[in-house]
Amino acid sequence: MRDRRPWIVGLLVVLAVLVIARIDLRHTEGQVPPFPAQGQSTLPRYEEIQRLDRDFDRRAWLYGGAAAVAMGIATAVALARGRTLEEQRRVFGEAGVAGVVLGLVGVGLLWRLRSNIDPPTGAVFAPCLMLLAVAALGGGAARLQRPPPAEREERPAPQGLKRVAVAAIACTALTVLLAWVFAAPQNGSCDVPSSAPAWTTPVAWTTVISAIAAVILGLTGLAARRWFVALICIVVNPAALLYMVLSTGALCG
Repeated sequence: MRDRRPWIVGLLVVLAVLVIARIDLRHTEGQVPPFPAQGQSTLPRYEEIQRLDRDFDRRAWLYGGAAAVAMGIATAVALARGRTLEEQRRVFGEAGVAGVVLGLVGVGLLWRLRSNIDPPTGAVFAPCLMLLAVAALGGGAARLQRPPPAEREERPAPQGLKRVAVAAIACTALTVLLAWVFAAPQNGSCDVPSSAPAWTTPVAWTTVISAIAAVILGLTGLAARRWFVALICIVVNPAALLYMVLSTGALCG
């Protein structure tokens, strides 16, 4: 538990920042003027909303920056406590896991907080991007270093979770392939509705199942600190499904 203390403190600070930001957002939304009476111009209301949104954007960047600094300090403290190269690699892996988790939280926040006053996407994902950058650069540098003789111990790799990561990548590759197979015969556009062959329906369902399996397996791999695999699964699979939907012209209009 002591090894996790910097992460716990950092996440508590992030949680406190989120609570303060949420209170600020509700207070700002409460200042939005009501709709004018019929026949009156809505321009003053629109200009006031724009002003409130700009003011909140500036504060949102402060909130996002504070959360990123908190997680950066947590990472630095955890690294300072790591006495061996293996422990430092573990810290970088944990930073990647935390980055993926905060990225998912950011997606949920942007999905829920859709109103007249919206936080900037960059501010929401600032802690996530900082942690992922640290995990990628620091973890890559740590893996290039050769551990000293005293730290060279042969440790068996967790084969079970390794297979999970391989299965996640395989399902992701299958999702991309099936999405391409589905989209290839589509002739839908914004002017002409799609009239694809009937066999594309089971392909579409198989693609959805493969994408869900890939995301679940990728998130399971976080238990082994395989954050990069989880990141690939979370980004690529929804993108493949979106490409499949766009190929039908279903989102036109």
